[in-house]
Amino acid sequence: MKIAIIRQKFVLYGGAEKFVQGYIQQLAEAGHDIHIFANQWSDHPNIHLHHVPAFKLNAFIRTLSFAWFAAKAVGRESFDIIQSHEKTWKQDVYRVGDGCHREWLDQRKRFLPLLKRFSLTCNPFHRLILKLEKNIFESGQCKKFIAISQMVKNDILKHYDCPPENISVVYNGVNLTRFHPDNRNLYRESIRKELEIPESSLLILFVGSGFERKGLKSLLQATQYFKSKDWYLLIMGKGKWERYVHFVPENLRDQIIYKEPVPDIEKYYSAADIFALPSIYEPFGNANLEALAAGLPVVTTRHCGAADIIQHKQNGLVVESPESSEEVAENINFLFDPVFRQSMGQQ
Repeated sequence: MKIAIIRQKFVLYGGAEKFVQGYIQQLAEAGHDIHIFANQWSDHPNIHLHHVPAFKLNAFIRTLSFAWFAAKAVGRESFDIIQSHEKTWKQDVYRVGDGCHREWLDQRKRFLPLLKRFSLTCNPFHRLILKLEKNIFESGQCKKFIAISQMVKNDILKHYDCPPENISVVYNGVNLTRFHPDNRNLYRESIRKELEIPESSLLILFVGSGFERKGLKSLLQATQYFKSKDWYLLIMGKGKWERYVHFVPENLRDQIIYKEPVPDIEKYYSAADIFALPSIYEPFGNANLEALAAGLPVVTTRHCGAADIIQHKQNGLVVESPESSEEVAENINFLFDPVFRQSMGQQ
């Protein structure tokens, strides 16, 4: 088949980006004629790359221009399937990898004062996204939707008049060879030496970009409630880290390590003891899967799609209120018990 795939950034970093890279490679290897329509990309063999302009004056202009030019670009050729990972005006199949924007705004408003909530509602960028989202789910032009968690499907049905039978839930996968408990024997010692973390200390790992949405503030504030003093927190992701430092009590800041994303992230999972991602809104959260595959107990939230596959106190812990740093700390404190932590990591 001749397949068009729309993704604004076809790059290596990020959970959604890695997923797209992986399944496109499988489609190409199966003999399909793959055409990528993107504004930015990393080189990839056996596919056709089409540059889609996006004016980068601001988020509103960038999103609007990419949606417009992408629809025009795919319309110049005939395709068996047009699958989009972005909100545009032309797609047969829409993979809802970024979740439901209206639900994200509702969750975000819970943490904002009245004036900022009003500003968020009136923001032209968010109004554009909501208009695109409503068109995708309610116009009838798009025939099939792929939700990456049951949570996302529920969010769509909550906010839009979309036939439930048109929405399929397809969970993301994980490379079980790359992310494996045996990596601890290969990399744990060297990575801890690099980070200057003693083997006896507990290492909590946070992986993700978009710090506000992924709940970094609550995690940092939770550190003051940890029942043990012998711990370190490693934050790996892209974001304005300097805006978050003040959420950590001054006497604990030496125990926080910040590092930008690296290609060999699996090595850092092997050095950790606990994975924490207390997201405010997370359509799925591939990092949760990677951590589980690496044998780490996971602490996430009810507002994260990966909670669908986590059994509380069996293979992970699910926080009900991500805004509560006390609740985040309470769940992490369970995992300071080495017996409980080890039994959970083996599930």
